[in-house]
Amino acid sequence: MAVTHQTAKTQYADAGELRYAYRRFGNTSKTSVPILFLIHFRGTMDFWDPLLVNSIAAQREVILFDNAGVGQSTGTVPPTVKEMAQHVIKFLELIHVKELDILGFSMGGFIAPLVHLNGPKGLVRKLIIAGSGPSAGEGILNHSDEQNTEVGRLAGQPTPGFDDGLGKLFFAPTPTSQAAGQAFWNRIQERNKSTSGEERSNFVSWGYEDGGAGVTAMVAALGAWGNPENKADGDYDRLADITVPVFVGQGSNDFMIPTVNSFVMEQKVPDARLKIFPDSGHGFLYQYAEEFAGDVNRFLDSA
Repeated sequence: MAVTHQTAKTQYADAGELRYAYRRFGNTSKTSVPILFLIHFRGTMDFWDPLLVNSIAAQREVILFDNAGVGQSTGTVPPTVKEMAQHVIKFLELIHVKELDILGFSMGGFIAPLVHLNGPKGLVRKLIIAGSGPSAGEGILNHSDEQNTEVGRLAGQPTPGFDDGLGKLFFAPTPTSQAAGQAFWNRIQERNKSTSGEERSNFVSWGYEDGGAGVTAMVAALGAWGNPENKADGDYDRLADITVPVFVGQGSNDFMIPTVNSFVMEQKVPDARLKIFPDSGHGFLYQYAEEFAGDVNRFLDSA
């Protein structure tokens, strides 16, 4: 019986006192190049949509990963995106991956280009950037202060749920998008103790049991990423140096990261293509899980 997102067992890679948690499964008969998934703000690998992951895993091996201080990994959450990327590079070295593709969603889409730009030459073959955008620079927009405050309230609350959490953050305020969002929320519950033999992990800083340390570090990383005075640690001025093919996907009305920022990335990366999904927001890849998975597989299979 094939291993799925719902049933895959967690493995660990040790780096001294730091232990990275990951899961590795999928079809290795068609390609030897795995794809690494990098999750959103406060997310753990248990928050990936099984429909998306399994649809991609049917064609290639996938690696799900909890970065330092996240989910089942130990350590502390770093306060910069650059350091988060360095942890990814270290993790890949530990599991002896020499070449891979990366799908980065939201904050994971900030990390992914830096893995390519700062990691060993040839490590990253192709990039998929979803619901994300470059660091601060000309043409990069922010939502209004009022909207950003609401995003911060929803994303930073101690125990985010769907109705007053991901439903508003990830999906458009339309019946179709909200229904798709609820279906996604139901799907992520499919990985549980009965299907995997493991307890589900919660969002980073769940209930602020850590005093809010994890979410505070992530907020600091986001602040530094969006600070024009901190360009050296970002990717905006290095987008032209991204030498691998890039597929940028985005919802038509992203409540968290302005949709136009994906267009800026597509314009500045030499070999990039962009697809905007209608009637959708930040979580378009879950609303259109099968369509987006097909797009990803075709992109990765193309010459």
